[in-house]
Amino acid sequence: MKRLGVLLVSLALVTGCSGEDVPTDESSGMDEADIRMIAGELAIQKGINLFCDRDQSDRLSGFMEDLRYEGVARELREDIAADSVDLMNKISAEEAEYICTPEMFESADLRVSAALLAWDEMRGITQ
Repeated sequence: MKRLGVLLVSLALVTGCSGEDVPTDESSGMDEADIRMIAGELAIQKGINLFCDRDQSDRLSGFMEDLRYEGVARELREDIAADSVDLMNKISAEEAEYICTPEMFESADLRVSAALLAWDEMRGITQ
């Protein structure tokens, strides 16, 4: 259980903000840190789903397509995709007994729901 806590904290740090001024993607006007946070949560969920053979829709690919549609710079999209692969690889290096648990699934699903809500708010879809 201790290892699970360390993993969650590590993943949160990887996807979190450093507190520095984070640039805005000039092509879309969106905050880069927010975009990266959302992508990180989606990548964690996708990594867990792939690692645990969990049948769920791939929200990360849809998000990456949304970024292109919203006019986010290609270089930023490519960087986010690379970061997402790194996150998924870190998950696949763990032991299944720590990752493939109902608690991990629930936690990832809740964080993804919050991230997708934030994404909708960034695009002005929700109020």
